[in-house]
Amino acid sequence: MGKPQAKQWRFFQHLVRQLFDSTPTSAFNQIASVQAAQWKFEVKDSLRRFYLRPGRPVDFVFTLVHRSKIGDYISDNPQNYPALAGYCLLVRELVNAFLVESGSPVDQKSYLERVIAEAVDAEFQAYQTLPGVNPNPLYPWFYPDSPAIREILNLLYSHQKKGWIISNDMNPSTKRLLKVKVKTIARDEAVISTMEYWYLRWWDLNKTLYTYPYREANRQIYILKKESGKWKVFENQQPAPRTSVPHRRMNRRKKNEVK
Repeated sequence: MGKPQAKQWRFFQHLVRQLFDSTPTSAFNQIASVQAAQWKFEVKDSLRRFYLRPGRPVDFVFTLVHRSKIGDYISDNPQNYPALAGYCLLVRELVNAFLVESGSPVDQKSYLERVIAEAVDAEFQAYQTLPGVNPNPLYPWFYPDSPAIREILNLLYSHQKKGWIISNDMNPSTKRLLKVKVKTIARDEAVISTMEYWYLRWWDLNKTLYTYPYREANRQIYILKKESGKWKVFENQQPAPRTSVPHRRMNRRKKNEVK
């Protein structure tokens, strides 16, 4: 998040204070509009990258908007909303933030990117619950009874039946969201592409050994739809695995013999 005492973060701290007490004066009220715009950009960009980082989900997001745009977000006396150097700070629940009807294009993309990051984390978390099956982490980010969530659930129940897990001691399984890009946003549907790395080393509880290593880095396409005004993953299109196929080595040896 950078240096806490940097001027842009002190500007952000003063914005937070304005939400609780708008009466105190601040030296930042006197800064030039160009400087305020630059600090606003730096803070907003750092926050966006922070929200996209994998790890523990956040419950609330901070958004900086120009005072002239606050009416797009606040309907009750927007002219009285606390502001500093022409900017306002919004604090909203993640699942309710950045709706297409009111958010700017940059905010929409940032939120959709975060939905994908949370969906990837939720899918990995669901696999970690095996041999039990707990789909609850999926519901906030996946459209109910969608192709995407049915595919994950089918895999969970299939691996439960086989006794495969990734939660055994010292299991190296991991995943990384390497790249995410919003391709299109329509009123009720969005298309997002990603580059992802998944390494799932499945441990067989019955045989007490590692039985199947899934290791893939590939591009995937996500179709998102809105449910009650909230964006969720509806479909996940990804290529068939290129590695970890049991007969791949045999096929390669046959090709070498032909050469």
